[in-house]
This record gives sequence, structure tokens and C-alpha cells, in this order.
Amino acid sequence: MYDVGTETALSSELIHAVISQMREWRTDHDVLFLLDADIASLTAARWPVVVFNVELMTFMSEVISRSSSNLSSEEWDFVLCSLVSWFQTVEPASLSHVRSLSVVALVTATSRLLHCTAACIERVVPEQPDVNPVNLVAEWQDVFSASVFETAVALFVRLSSDVTSNSSPILVSIATLNFCLTVFHSRF
Repeated sequence: MYDVGTETALSSELIHAVISQMREWRTDHDVLFLLDADIASLTAARWPVVVFNVELMTFMSEVISRSSSNLSSEEWDFVLCSLVSWFQTVEPASLSHVRSLSVVALVTATSRLLHCTAACIERVVPEQPDVNPVNLVAEWQDVFSASVFETAVALFVRLSSDVTSNSSPILVSIATLNFCLTVFHSRF
């Protein structure tokens, strides 16, 4: 994992075009987004829909890590609202759900997006106040971070207790460790 804000910037035009397209897809084809979806539907979701969501989160993570200053207030709002909604989708996951590759992929991508977002807002945005939305840090602290970290911690605790109380496959242990390192690395 690299440090947020140290990679080569992405094209501003590319970022705006892709996020605009993502927002349009969200409006026109909401079923493609696994935002605040039922965990049972997630385990049954078709793999291309899961991959689509993972790729959306991967793109958002890259933009935040490499070119966050290019995001407008509305784009930041879209990213932060999507992050919270994806965590609401994976939050009810238990050990039985994490045995699904779809759930593992979504939890990992969501955790990575949380890490990149928290690291950027806590380290990069304060150093660049002229190029970021004025109220971004306050909104993150007052609205988004508490909600998403409470959900992330609850998910981690549930998965950790499932792993320690059950004889679990190595995949679950690796996924839980990856989740823990990704999310909590951004907080400490």
C-alpha cells in the first residue's frame, strides 16, 4: 500500500467524466449498485455486478489517493455517500457470508476505499485547503466518519469472533486480517 497523495495525479477530465458517468448509472440503473443492499442478495449477486462495484470502489480509491484535489464538493459527496452505503451492505456479514467470494471482494474493496478516504481527509486535505471543498473535513468528522467507522468496527468484531469461535478456512482468516489492516491502518 502506498502513501495517499504521493502517487502521480490522474487526469482531471478523466476523473470528472468517469464520476459523472457513475452518477448517471446510479440514477438510471440503481440495481447495478450494491449500495445499502441486502446481504442475502449480495451472496446471490451475479459476479459481474460484484466486480462492477469493486471496480467502482477501486477507481474511487485511486482518485482519492492520487488526485483528491480534483474532486468537486458534489463528487466528494457522491464518494462519501457511496462509501457509507457500501458499508451498510457488508455490515451484516457473518462468517457464513464471508465464505462467499462476492462478499470477501466487496468487504476488501470497501475497506480499501475507507482507508484511502480517511487517510486523505486526515492528512492531505488539511495541507491543501485552497483546492478542496471548504467543509469537507467538518462533514467527514460530523457526518460520515462516525457512521462508517462504527459499521466497520462492528463488522470486524463480528468476523473476528466468528473466526475465533469456529474452525474457519484460511480464506476467512486472511480476509479478516486484510480488513483489519486496511481499516485500522487509516485510523492510527
